[in-house]
Amino acid sequence: MKPTLTLFAALLLAPIAGLAAAQTSKPNILLILADDMGFSDLGCYGGEIATPNLDRLAAGGLRFTSFYNSAKCEPTRASLMSGQYWQDCGLGVKRGLTMGQAMKSAGYDTFALGKWHLDGNPFQRGFDHYFGHLGGGSDYFKGSPSHRLDDKPFKPANDGKFYTTDANADYAIKFIGEAHAQNPDKPFFTYLAFNAPHASLQAWPEDIAKYRGKYRIGWDKLREQRYQRQIELGITKKEWVLSPRPDTIPAWDSLTDAEKDFEDARMAVFAAQVDRMDQAIGRVLAKIQELGEEENTLVLFLSDNGASPYDHGKISDRQIEPLLDGSSHLGYGLGWANASATPFRHYKRNMFNGGSITACIAAWPAVVKQRGSITDQRAHIIDLMATIVDVGGGPWPAEFGGEKIAPLPGKSLRPILLGEQQVPHETLYFQLFDHRAVIAGDMKLVSDWGRPWELFNLAADRTELHDLTKTQPDQVARLEKLWNTWSEQTNTRVHSAGGEPIYRHQMDEHEKFRGGGTDTSDDEMKKPGRRTKAKKADAQTPSPMPVAQVKPIRARIDTTLVIEKQQLIITSTGDNPGLTFDASDIKTAGPYTLTFRLQSSASGDGEIYWTTDVKTALPKGERQTFKVTHDGQWHDIVLNVTESKVLHALRLDPCAGKGIVRLDSLRLKDSTGKTLKQWP
Repeated sequence: MKPTLTLFAALLLAPIAGLAAAQTSKPNILLILADDMGFSDLGCYGGEIATPNLDRLAAGGLRFTSFYNSAKCEPTRASLMSGQYWQDCGLGVKRGLTMGQAMKSAGYDTFALGKWHLDGNPFQRGFDHYFGHLGGGSDYFKGSPSHRLDDKPFKPANDGKFYTTDANADYAIKFIGEAHAQNPDKPFFTYLAFNAPHASLQAWPEDIAKYRGKYRIGWDKLREQRYQRQIELGITKKEWVLSPRPDTIPAWDSLTDAEKDFEDARMAVFAAQVDRMDQAIGRVLAKIQELGEEENTLVLFLSDNGASPYDHGKISDRQIEPLLDGSSHLGYGLGWANASATPFRHYKRNMFNGGSITACIAAWPAVVKQRGSITDQRAHIIDLMATIVDVGGGPWPAEFGGEKIAPLPGKSLRPILLGEQQVPHETLYFQLFDHRAVIAGDMKLVSDWGRPWELFNLAADRTELHDLTKTQPDQVARLEKLWNTWSEQTNTRVHSAGGEPIYRHQMDEHEKFRGGGTDTSDDEMKKPGRRTKAKKADAQTPSPMPVAQVKPIRARIDTTLVIEKQQLIITSTGDNPGLTFDASDIKTAGPYTLTFRLQSSASGDGEIYWTTDVKTALPKGERQTFKVTHDGQWHDIVLNVTESKVLHALRLDPCAGKGIVRLDSLRLKDSTGKTLKQWP
């Protein structure tokens, strides 16, 4: 073992001052992560789903109402497991320590269960034992090809008894029990990451039966009921008005009876998945109690992001029978995702609170004395590493295994657990695709789907309904500057990964949203603006066309280009954004007019360059600057190219900095208004 590692272990083993007197040894830590569960799904957060074990955990502990995540599976897991913003550690945790490495160095037995969705195998990244699937999703009854037991492939027995949620709990109980039998004085750190309730909708028939028919009331009434319970519980305030159902979702009463029955069935399966997860958690907690470790075990429960509205699947799958027999591959869709997000707006992938706030429960009987309390103190997924290192040992190392380790940006939650007021984060930053946000104090600046910034006061308007951008432009400028500075420091990639989802009726052939790939894949995050693998064309939403297939257009350095629905979508990642267009087949002399529509979330003025000389390479030649409004709205641009000779090549730089620009209806016209060239 290297000296730096030994020193780190010694530091982590040092006692911590200030914990409750009842704690006489280092605590066990059980960190439980749900997948794609909405803010209001648990009973203790206003839901009607039976979650008695998590409700009891909340009654004996603490609930957070302002706990933020990274809005999608893999980014959240990277931030959680590393303690860093995922933009810093890299997707998969390519830099720094994992929780397994940190806690193993602190003298803990370390176990990982369930969905990993990061680089490598937990067994090689600091965990003594692992059971689960390495990828982003799994069939609940058949398992996944990526299932592993430690570092060996695991194939479930074909006996009808395997269910991923149950198996995760079984192996957690096994690992904890065996370690305790070998050394009862050694603490354990267990990371239990359920696949539930992530799609596909697959549950045990007896669990589904508990809920079948209960959701015929529909999502409109369900949201109202959950909202009222949240007010009664203190999870939300009546001053924070329930966000209205968006126009992208039909009113429940407008559905046909067949659609209502189908929707009731799939919400029943979703509820059954949450129910079974709660049962599994109850069995793990019972084992810890049996071992006499309940008092000194810190249990943290949360979800990786908000509810998922993505609902891929063929028409043949959009029937009730596959939902009930465990063969469905659907998600529960936009209408129910909106209900799960109560009282918030938007969903998984988004930076509005519906996507980025999670239900979070913390229980530690030896320390948390304000049982059943609710805290509005703000916390973030990056705080979890800081917390477990704090309660488990000591300082964060500057070096580990010969690698320099970045300081932790998170804050330990220990003061909040002790009933104290924590010094809050000065700022919190968010970004995923073209969804962005920054929080400073009570002010939040946020944009989803590349739209213009919106500004909200979270203290007065937690459901983000009253945009203050027009009345507080100074705040907008201040927060935008903060976000831009952070973005530049982290080399953030901003790019579009599809439009806002629209409700898919039962017999609709295709999902009504643009782009996004499958909901378990993060390929589009790693190669922004391009899909890594071609898929069968969608008749309603064609796949983006890589620029290599459009010979007259070349993307410049620091620029990624895709073509979607006849729009040129440009992602600028550096200081030289732009497109060069081949005009060598034009025979008409100038002057010319270049017209197009532009939508931008980037920055800076635009420029066009042109040449009439085949030997001249742009940007040499002529140039012209034009103003661009980068507000996310569509603007019509008309540029007069005062050239009397025949054009050979043209370059268009629609921005000067990082961001996304969409170009539509790009045409080069002669002096009579005739279109000589249009792209694509």
